[in-house]
Amino acid sequence: MPKNSLSFTRKLINSFVFCLCCSTALEAAENSQSMETFSLQGTNWQLLKLTVLGGFEFTPADPGDYVLNFRSENRLTGDSDCNSLSGTWVQEGTQLRFEPFVTTRRLCQPGSLHNNLVLYLKDVQTLQLRNDHLIMRTAVEGVEIEFESRD
Repeated sequence: MPKNSLSFTRKLINSFVFCLCCSTALEAAENSQSMETFSLQGTNWQLLKLTVLGGFEFTPADPGDYVLNFRSENRLTGDSDCNSLSGTWVQEGTQLRFEPFVTTRRLCQPGSLHNNLVLYLKDVQTLQLRNDHLIMRTAVEGVEIEFESRD
């Protein structure tokens, strides 16, 4: 292959890779709303998936059984299967923490995600809005709680 042809091919490949990277970055930006402007206040969410240590994923049989309601004045209410929960929440940009919250202590049916959900909710540190889903993460890598809007 002539030297000029090889140079042209490399430039073409580099241009293609650059365009692909730009396209991927733009798509990610479109699918992720800025948390600096997003407030949880007045929103209601239901659990879609809970990913725990080891990458194990749990999905509720009925997402509506696991609900978080972010009320005014940073009040949190919700349901976790057969239990209710309440407390307060604090959001600062992409940082989120739940001040000590309480739950009722009913014994739910086998297969309930209540214990795992409450265990990980208390350790939530960050959040992200991705494709209209609310993603909460703890300090433990790989632990992720994913919600969809009930509104």
